[in-house]
Amino acid sequence: MFTSSVWNINLLAVLMAGIAHMLTGLVWFLPRLFGNEWMKLTGKDLKPASQWLFAGVLGHLGIAFVLAILINLAGATTLMGGIAVGVLIWVGFIVTLEIGELIWEKIPFRLFLLRIGNHLVALSIAGAILAVWR
Repeated sequence: MFTSSVWNINLLAVLMAGIAHMLTGLVWFLPRLFGNEWMKLTGKDLKPASQWLFAGVLGHLGIAFVLAILINLAGATTLMGGIAVGVLIWVGFIVTLEIGELIWEKIPFRLFLLRIGNHLVALSIAGAILAVWR
């Protein structure tokens, strides 16, 4: 139906996974969840830099598209298979890159945990959507 013939990717599933990835972050950083803690740790407010919102949306869609390719390459077709690919990407790329923030930007360890926690949940949800929705 809405597929890319190059990688046999369901583009509608990519769109939904990208939206889910974005919504996860929006919910994660609500003030009553982790937003107040994030503001305390960063000294920043929760107002986005509006000139970058479109780039942010493209970033979420890009993550979902690449995740769909990797899920296809892994042959993941189940909920747990999609989550497993998401977790592997999280461990191999997100956590390792965020460790650099601990070392070089000297961010608080709690901020590190907030960031990687958000990515773990978002990649797991997006991975589940992409593996199951073919």
